[in-house]
Amino acid sequence: MATPIDKKETLQRIQALPQVKRWREGNYEPGAWFTAKPAEDGGIWGSWGHRFQPNRRGVSLVELNRADRHPIPAAGLGLMVDREAGAAPDAPRYDYPLNQKYQVWSYNVESLYEEAVSRQWSATRDIPWDKLEPLPEDQERALCQFVSFLHTVEFVPGDTLPFYMARVDPSFSEVRLFMSSQCADEARHMEVFGKRMYANGGGPGVEPGAEALLQFDPRKSVLPQEIARTVATVNPTWDFLAYSYFVQMIGEAVVLDFFRFGEFLGRNPCDKEMFRRIMQDEARHVSFGTMRIKYYLENAPRQEREDASEMLHYLASACEASGTGFGLLLQPSAIEPFALLAAGSVGSLDKGWGVVREFWANAVEEYINRCERAGIPRRGRCMLPEEAPF
Repeated sequence: MATPIDKKETLQRIQALPQVKRWREGNYEPGAWFTAKPAEDGGIWGSWGHRFQPNRRGVSLVELNRADRHPIPAAGLGLMVDREAGAAPDAPRYDYPLNQKYQVWSYNVESLYEEAVSRQWSATRDIPWDKLEPLPEDQERALCQFVSFLHTVEFVPGDTLPFYMARVDPSFSEVRLFMSSQCADEARHMEVFGKRMYANGGGPGVEPGAEALLQFDPRKSVLPQEIARTVATVNPTWDFLAYSYFVQMIGEAVVLDFFRFGEFLGRNPCDKEMFRRIMQDEARHVSFGTMRIKYYLENAPRQEREDASEMLHYLASACEASGTGFGLLLQPSAIEPFALLAAGSVGSLDKGWGVVREFWANAVEEYINRCERAGIPRRGRCMLPEEAPF
């Protein structure tokens, strides 16, 4: 394959740039960025004169935004800079599909991000691997299958969050920052699950088979195709709203319930600490999605708010009726090892299935409460059975 241009031509092209010509001529005076007046005075510089007194925790987004005399704008700037920055007249503008605050904001996004960065942990050094104790073979097999299933589930948000993050206008940097922290969380969860599979005499389990209700293809929308098409046809920006409902309010919330029970059922300090650490991460993800939907439904233009509410109820009914999302509670590769862990041995499976039935009822009730907080009340409308169907 021939090189498009040679080194000499490359140098000539660089030297022909106006700024390079100026520098080569010895003119090093700073450009318009240095002399421009703030936008408030009719210039192209951004805002100026910010003052912030750090508190004992340092500089947090919560206090920084509270001290800013400029409110977070209702619409993004379409620029790849901070929301209060200026721009030259010929600066390129970008068409970010999610460029309205109500489309992306969450009531607690600033504090959730601060919590995320303050609670980052290492799967190498912060899990007490030295306290991992041998388990009976049936219990080790059950735990390895359980974490293998959870390892697979972590791919869903990890593979899809970057798509939506790139669609959010940089004016809402807090949202992008939080989504970045969630990507880091998901990677760490995959790491710790992968290490646990090999650490105690077991090994990776089996991927869910065709009977599994959770079918995720990373090449397609995370939503079931027929639901995704319906949502996108009515309003293309609702895809992100539907994503928060489907992934964060159902999928990750059910997984959070799994983590809680995993910590409760842990037989040694290592397993308990693993699930405890993951649980605090997952709780942030669920809280962000829940409060993001609430913000949307309380701040979108009136007609869009009403239409979005109708869409979310449609989406909820479709997911509940099809088992989408809650199908995690019907996957043999997750529920059967879960029941065996709860039982303590193959000979006590009836006891384990009693725990699973209790788990189902708790998960459905938590889901209904979460919908209530988000502003899409499902009590009395939810199609999921309140008691376990087995």
